[in-house]
Amino acid sequence: MSEKFEERSQPEEPEKFYPTQHLKVYQTSDAGQLLICECRHCLTPLSIDVIFLTPQNSKPRPKNKPDTQQDDVMKCPSCGRVPIFLEGCSVQSIAQLPSSPWK
Repeated sequence: MSEKFEERSQPEEPEKFYPTQHLKVYQTSDAGQLLICECRHCLTPLSIDVIFLTPQNSKPRPKNKPDTQQDDVMKCPSCGRVPIFLEGCSVQSIAQLPSSPWK
């Protein structure tokens, strides 16, 4: 038995690519991490101190309450935009580095 497969006449959507972003992660404590990265907009070198949220160090979210946007607090000191998208962590501080470790 041979069956003919219908070929789709619609072209496949091209895959979206995002620019690469340098990132180094250092362990500073049991829950804390130090992220060294570049702002995705202006490429300013940044040091971001974060705590990754776990069931042990975070409060349960009420069912009827939407997720809070933590990105509002985290802005690049140089351009004022969100330098990197992070999920599941709480930003403690963000600072501009004097020079980039990637240059």
